[in-house]
Amino acid sequence: MRLFGHVTYASMLGLLLCMVPLLAGAWYAFRPSERLLALMRPLTVGAVFSAICTFVLALANGCVDISMMSSLDPQAIRLVAGGFAERLAPVMASFASLAVAWFFVTIGMQRS
Repeated sequence: MRLFGHVTYASMLGLLLCMVPLLAGAWYAFRPSERLLALMRPLTVGAVFSAICTFVLALANGCVDISMMSSLDPQAIRLVAGGFAERLAPVMASFASLAVAWFFVTIGMQRS
């Protein structure tokens, strides 16, 4: 199964938006400052909303796949489930990047 095989451009954009707090957190780990810490909070909120939108988009695309099924045979169900699982990969990666971003912030807080 290809990890990002059925991912739309919107999902990839959502994943990229969630990488911004990761980069800011890594920057904070090496150069802690109050300004960057204050920026991390709104970046995180934006990334969470982006990940939620990516999840809703995956649900909507999964519903489209289900609506296009002609019958409930096991092969069609497997294809839809596999496509849905692949569409959720950016959501998982988005929240994982947020977790790593805040681990970087923790490291920066210990250094400052």
